Amino acid sequence: MHSLLAVVVSHGGATHLHQLLSALVAMNGCEAVLVENGTLAGRSVPAGVRVVEGHGNVGYGTAVNLAVNLAVRGAVTDGPAPDWLLVINSDVMIPRDTAEVLPKLLAWYPPSVDAVGFPFLAGDGSPGRSRGVLPTSRTNAFITLRGEAAAVARWPELRHPVGAFFAIRVPTFLRLGGFDPAYWMYYEETDLFARLYAAGGRLAWADDEWPVVHVGGETVGRSGLLHAELGRSAAVYARRHRATLGWSWPAVHAGQLVVLTARKLATGRIHDARRAAGILAGLAAGLARPTWEPAVHSRWHAAPAATRRRLGHLSPADAARIATPAVPAQRPRPVELELEPDPSVVYPLATG
Repeated sequence: MHSLLAVVVSHGGATHLHQLLSALVAMNGCEAVLVENGTLAGRSVPAGVRVVEGHGNVGYGTAVNLAVNLAVRGAVTDGPAPDWLLVINSDVMIPRDTAEVLPKLLAWYPPSVDAVGFPFLAGDGSPGRSRGVLPTSRTNAFITLRGEAAAVARWPELRHPVGAFFAIRVPTFLRLGGFDPAYWMYYEETDLFARLYAAGGRLAWADDEWPVVHVGGETVGRSGLLHAELGRSAAVYARRHRATLGWSWPAVHAGQLVVLTARKLATGRIHDARRAAGILAGLAAGLARPTWEPAVHSRWHAAPAATRRRLGHLSPADAARIATPAVPAQRPRPVELELEPDPSVVYPLATG
């Protein structure tokens, strides 16, 4: 029986993909699935990894949904579904100590915890970006003035893990309907955690002793089209969450991008200025043309939204079909594992 379903999403593979998959296969109670949105081109994968390919470039969230859907089908016919889903980008590496502790750490969390975020290290060992804050007019305006790190500290109840690596309970993921296939790339985890907030879910953070390494950028590089896609996804998010964001958020976000572009130009960081301007252009186009999908007719050959919805649909009813009573795991001895998750970093996800 597998207690973990680890889904790695790839588009052509990253430098350390084989190393990542090997670590997952060796992890106790873990079923490793590689969802390849491009082609493996003859590259080998470690024995024991399940490969899902041939569906086209459906993007990050839909690819995860595909793997979860296959696991749920198997659980209905062959036995219990995994307890936890690990969502993993292909440019992540899991240190040996983290890989050894991770299954026991997740088993220790009480049933009231729905998702767990992990600290990131950059490729050079420095702290990486592992947390974001949910968009609102206030948080975006604050970030413009003080930066994202200050906003994360200011609104701990709005923190969420970035999409490169996090864990979420499989029944919770199913009840939320998984990732929204409307997003091809970007904002899919922001949308997921916004819906988790609304459902009254709870989030915990693993201790800094158990980081993962996120190289970052290997799967997308510096593509101008993807900058526009980031803006388009922001427009999708604005429409999806208009009831809570209000009508002002797109304007605030646009103003934020204008300020960012000007700052980068003033400091001579031309590429960063072009990136911010590209995001702004994508936001404007996405708001004006809701069906606009530039990546579909690009070298990325993205699957259109209709295809993503067809392939990535998850039914919340599946959560009831696979759910079993959760039994809290026996807490491991601190002297043996040194994993004392601080109760102060478990936050009820409520904005009130």
